[in-house]
Order: sequence, then C-alpha cells, then structure tokens
Amino acid sequence: MDERQINYKDFLKYVHEHFAENITLEEVEAILHLEEDYNKDSPNSLGKSLVIDRLLFTGQKKTGESFIFDQPVYQGINVWIADNHKGKSTIFKIIKFALTGADSIKKDIKPWITEIFLQFTIGKITYTCYINRTGRDRGGVYRFSINRFMELRENQKFDDAQKEIEFEFNNQIQFEEKIQDFFFEQFSFYTLKYTQKNSAKDSFEMNTSSLSWATYFKSIYLESSNYEYLFFDKERYGLQGKKIFEMILGLPLTYPINMLNIQMDRVLETIGKKRLIDKTKLEFNKNNEVHLKKRLAEVTLEMKALQEGQKIEFNDRPLVEEYNKLFEKINESRKQQRGVSDAYQKGKNELIACEAELQSLEGDKAKISSEITMLRKRELNIDIYRQSESFFTNLEIKTCPHCEKKVSEDKKKSEVEDHICSLCGEESKEQKVDPEEINEKAKLLEVERSKHEAKLEQIDNTLKKRYEDIEILRKKNAEEYAKSVAFTPIETDSRRLSEIQTEIESIGKQRSKFTDLLNKKDNFIKEEAVLLFQLNEIAKQESQIDSNEMANLNLKRDVLDYALKGLEKKRVQLNKDILSKLQELIINEVHAFGLLSIDNIEISDKYELIFLQHGIAVSFTDLTEGEKLRVKLAFYLSLIQLDIEHNLGRHPRFLIFDSPGSEEMVPKHLQGLSDIFKSINDRFKDKLQIFVGSALRDFSHITDNEKTFIKEEDHFVF
Repeated sequence: MDERQINYKDFLKYVHEHFAENITLEEVEAILHLEEDYNKDSPNSLGKSLVIDRLLFTGQKKTGESFIFDQPVYQGINVWIADNHKGKSTIFKIIKFALTGADSIKKDIKPWITEIFLQFTIGKITYTCYINRTGRDRGGVYRFSINRFMELRENQKFDDAQKEIEFEFNNQIQFEEKIQDFFFEQFSFYTLKYTQKNSAKDSFEMNTSSLSWATYFKSIYLESSNYEYLFFDKERYGLQGKKIFEMILGLPLTYPINMLNIQMDRVLETIGKKRLIDKTKLEFNKNNEVHLKKRLAEVTLEMKALQEGQKIEFNDRPLVEEYNKLFEKINESRKQQRGVSDAYQKGKNELIACEAELQSLEGDKAKISSEITMLRKRELNIDIYRQSESFFTNLEIKTCPHCEKKVSEDKKKSEVEDHICSLCGEESKEQKVDPEEINEKAKLLEVERSKHEAKLEQIDNTLKKRYEDIEILRKKNAEEYAKSVAFTPIETDSRRLSEIQTEIESIGKQRSKFTDLLNKKDNFIKEEAVLLFQLNEIAKQESQIDSNEMANLNLKRDVLDYALKGLEKKRVQLNKDILSKLQELIINEVHAFGLLSIDNIEISDKYELIFLQHGIAVSFTDLTEGEKLRVKLAFYLSLIQLDIEHNLGRHPRFLIFDSPGSEEMVPKHLQGLSDIFKSINDRFKDKLQIFVGSALRDFSHITDNEKTFIKEEDHFVF
C-alpha cells in the first residue's frame, strides 16, 4: 500500500472501538461509507500542463468596423501592454470563457464578438475550442489545430473528422458542463462540496453548493480585483479557498473529509430541525395548556353563574310601559313638527319662484327700455338729416368760392341732368335720398317705439303686482318659521327612551344567558372533565420530548466528529512532506522577490498561510498591498514548482496576471516587480506559461520580443 493511503477497514475498527458499547461495526460502516474510495486523492503529478498556442476571434464593433484578432502565444511569459480600458482584460476573459464556459466578458463588448478559436495543448495533444456566438452559443472542442479546423470547414469535411471531436455543444450550459468534465478528466479534478446556512434568522436549512471547474480556474486567472486575497474575494464562503488549495495539491484524504463534513452538516441540520420541532411542540403544549386552563376557569364561572342566576328575578314590565308611552309622545311631536316644517318649506319654495320671476321681469324691462332709447336716437338722427337736406337743396351757388368765376346756366343744367358738379366738373356717383322715403322710415320707427312703450307699461304693471305678492309670501313664511322653532325639544325624552331600551336589553341578555346556562348545564359538566384530562396529558408529554430519534442523531454526529478528527490527524501526517516542500519553495521565492522581512512561512492544519514577519505571526490579509502581490505571485509559482521539481500537485502550470502592479506605483517597487517577472521567464520559460496584462510600460522588457505585444498610447488591443 502507498504510504500516503489509509486502510479503510482498520479505520472503521478504529472508530468503532470508541463507540463499541453503543453501536455495531456494521452501523459505523453505514455512517462512514462513501460512493468512492477513501484513497481517491493522490498528490502525485500527472506530468501534464496546459499551454495556449493561439487565440483567434472575429467580430464587428458598434461603429460597424470589422476586426480579426489572431495572435500566437508561447511558453514562458507573454505580456500585453496597453493603456487601461483598451481591451487587455477582454483578451483574458475570452480565454477564460473558452477554457471554462463562464462568460464574464463586458456586456458592451459581448455583442461585438461572432467567433472564438482557442488552440491549446495538454501533454502532447493539441486541441481547438471553437465558439460561434451568432445567436445561441454553439461549437465544440476538437483534437486538432485551428488551421485544420479552417481547412475542414472550408472543404465541408467535418464528417471525416468525427473521431477527432472531443465534444460539441448547442448552448452555454452544455458547454460549461462538458468543458468541466473535459478538464476534470485531464487533471484528475472533481467536485468538492460545501454547505451554507440559509440566511433566514433562526433557520436550520442548509444549501449544498459545489466547486466547479470555473471556481478552480481562479487559481489560474488572477484578476486585478482579487489581488488583496490569496484566491478570490468570496473564498471564505464554504472555505472555498481552502478547498481550491486541497484540490490543486491533490492532498490525500481530501475526498473523504469533504464528504463526511457534508454529512456532518446534514446531521447538524437535522438535529437543529428536531430541536426546533421539539421546542415548537413544547411551546404549543404551553400555549395549549394556557388556553385549556383559561377555558376551565370560564366553565367554572359559568357553572357558578348558573347557581347564582336561579336567585335573580327578571322583571322588565314597568320599563316596557314607560318606553311605549314615551315612544308615542315622541312620534306625535315629530309628526306635528314635520307638518309645520313642510308648510314652511312649501312657502319658501313659492317665494323663491316668485323672486326668480321678478328678477326675469326686471331684466325684460331693462332690455325694452334700452330698445326704446335706441329707437329715439334713430328718430332724432332722421330728423336732423331731413333738416340738413332741406337746407342744401334750397341753396343756389352762383360764383365759385375759390376763383370767383360765375357758374354758367349750362353747368347748372348739366348738374341736374347728368349729375356733373357745376363747380368741380366731377360726375357724382351718389344719388340723393328721396324725402318721401325718409318720412316713411320716420313713421316706422315711431310705430315700433310705441309698441315697446306699451310693452314696457305692461311689464311695469306686472312688476307692481309681483312685488305685492312677494311681500305677502315673506310675511307668511316668517309666520311658518316661527311656528317651527316654537316646538318643545324632544332630546330629553329621546335620551330617556335610549336608557330604557338599554335596561330592557340588559335584562333580556341576563334572562337569555341564564336560559342558555340551564340548557348547557350537562355540557359544562362534560367539558370540565375533558379539560382536566387534556391538562393531565400535557403534563405527561413534557417528560417524553427527548426521543430515541434525537439520541440516534447525537450518536451519528459523535461518530462523524470522531472519524473526521481521526482523518484530519492522519492527513497532517500524510501531507507533512508535501506541505514542507511547498513551504520551502514559497519562502525561497518570497526572499527572491525581495521580501526579506518575512522570516518564515508555515501552512497551518487549516491550510492557511502563516507568515513570521519580524518575529510576529501574521496572515495574508495583514500584509501590505505590495507584499500581498509578491506573496501571491510566489505562492502560485511555488505550486507550479512543486510539480516541476518534485512531481507533486495538479496545477496546470498556466497563469494569467491581469494588471499586476496597480499598487506598485513607487518606481523602486515597480522595477522590483519587473525584475521578478524577468527572473521567472529566464528560469522557467520552457516549463510553464504566464500571461501578463498591464498598462505599465516598465514591463516591456520582462520577456522576449516575440512574446511582448505592445500597443501605442490610446490604441486598442483589437
């Protein structure tokens, strides 16, 4: 047996011996049995690495400009240098999408891209991932190069290459599932699970989640937003960072510890629910007990009232007689009041109608008076016209008032016959009005005026009569109003009537209640007996809440806890050599990167990095931003070196650093980071592959010229 494995049967015996008095060996095995072997994990390297060979993608920008990005890449360090927001991160996110199916490309860039080709090599086999983004994502992973893919597509000979198709997909969900299965098989990864408690207060519900290939990829793609964390910002949820670490190293016993922890969480969930149910039962019994005791007290009082009610007389006859007399008196008073009120309202309506008629007559009078005045003005105008016409008709002009020449008889004759003025010689277009016509108009106006004056006289007579009628109505209305307010108020009688009614109803309720009590006497006696029995049963149940089910759950929890502690203790022994080698690699790299203030590094039993800095133990989160970046780089590089130098671990030897150095703006530190990358390239260029994207021009010399892709200022990568 491999020294890094455990004997499953011996482990079962070890756990059973601790609980032999309470459980059988078979029952222990039923609790600890898993679908796969306890020795599933192995830290031994598979000797495989992931190498990207070429990235090609095409599309059309929002401006309508078409683009083709086609770039070969190499082992060692490849660096993209361009200003911020010019497409470096998009390059890395496209690579991530092609390798995981997880699409994090910016929403405004995503519609641009129509096709993606990524050529990569694992071991000695070359693959091409093809994604068509026109509509629903579709494509596949093929065991040949991009050039071969293009050739087959151009010649329509894909049917001849069926054996070289790794898989194909018709939507993104299929792609994510199949690419995960592909890489899990290539690097012997599998899904680790973790539980999370429901966020609702006082809830014991647990949700089970899984670490996907996209999550493990966070140990490859180091995004700028996560440089302050060793893995990523949410790594503490379900201890995801620890689980990534365990998977990348292939630490022995990772699988059984993970699965038994899930079982433990489920048992704790069940215990929590059971306790909640038992608590709910107790609370229900308590509430029920309070209710039963309250009802018992009510029954006792009602039986007592039954005894007391036999001594009470229920005589309401005098009240009924008084009520009837008052009721008749109030009705008669209200009837008289209604008669007077109706007479007053009728007179008021007549007065309103008469006043409205009066107002209408006054309006008619004003209109007719206005018409008469207008007619008189027209008569006056005709009279004035008639007088002026007579004056000018009898006037004879003998001499021109301007030149004093005499007007000849011929001109006078022409004026009469031809209407040509004897003075100015102009022909007159206007004809003189006939005096008879004027007299006729005057007579018509006089007749019309006389009619209006007669009408006005008639309206004046009617108005006089209406004013007299209104005066009479007002006096009559005042008399009716005086009668309506002279009635004696009935409020006192009404109040007394209400009091009598309340007293009669009270006596009626007492009589009814007593009658009901008499009818329910036997029921009260039976109900009292039932209530006493139920209260006695509740008292018995309170002592029986802790059931056998809870005892079995607690035993299962203790078995799992003991087994987990034993496995974790064993894993510390099995992994001591692996972790010791990794610690040594990390501290060597940290010192090589200039962090001499860190004296030593330890990996705790919980797989957390502990740094001894100036003699004080600190965690990763306690380091400065510049220290975090160097330590993170040293950590991931050491994971790869563990594979290269000791054939341990399963890291694909491929890293993406997006915008490192954003916190390293001090020239001295920036130069140090540049030297680090240059040193890595010199030492490991044929044994790993690292992509670096940065806006810092200082990184332009960290690798070979053919691996350096520099864009001028303000130019896009694609």
